[in-house]
Amino acid sequence: MSFKRVILPEKFFTGDELTRAMAGIGMRVSTSSPLKNPNIEDVLLSASLEGLDKNWRTLSLVVDWFQKHSSIINVDRLTRALIELKDNKLLLAFWSALAKNTGHDLRFKRMRGLYKGKPILLGEQSSELLIKRNGKDERFQKSRILVPKNLLRDRPSDILDIRELVKTHLGVYYRVLVGSTYRADCFMELNIKNKTASETAKQSYSAFKTAWDAKNDWNIISK
Repeated sequence: MSFKRVILPEKFFTGDELTRAMAGIGMRVSTSSPLKNPNIEDVLLSASLEGLDKNWRTLSLVVDWFQKHSSIINVDRLTRALIELKDNKLLLAFWSALAKNTGHDLRFKRMRGLYKGKPILLGEQSSELLIKRNGKDERFQKSRILVPKNLLRDRPSDILDIRELVKTHLGVYYRVLVGSTYRADCFMELNIKNKTASETAKQSYSAFKTAWDAKNDWNIISK
């Protein structure tokens, strides 16, 4: 049977599992059992879907995490996943807005242009009044999503620093070591268990060739 690449997870994290997954990538949430090495983009997508459904606490954590750790995102994977979810205009507007704050990082160029529609107001109708009263959240000033100031709290201390993350998440370790690429995630999967190239590709959302090359290299360095 030929290999078919996947981009979206079989299911998104929700409920308690989402809380554990968020803790697993360094968000300070209340749980005694963080998930071990969850896929970073899966968690970010799941948390943003939950947050945009008016869970402002969760959405605040996504924004804080992004501002602190955008350099360790596999931008190609996240962008491809967003394109497959293109019917969710609010989701596209949100991630396009975050990407616009990374002008120094050319990896986000495509993501910045994912939403070009009319401005979208985040929150209830009362958000218009909040904007008139408090102004707009400066983190979204360059975007086409309108966010009232103080709707999403800004607390970077809610996110673990990179020095802490590399000790708790194998994927972060390899992304820091070799770059935020599919290859880094292949190494993480092979470190956890020396899988076949097909299994490794599926778990890392990579192309088969990437997983094949990573597995061959892993077999060399692990002997």
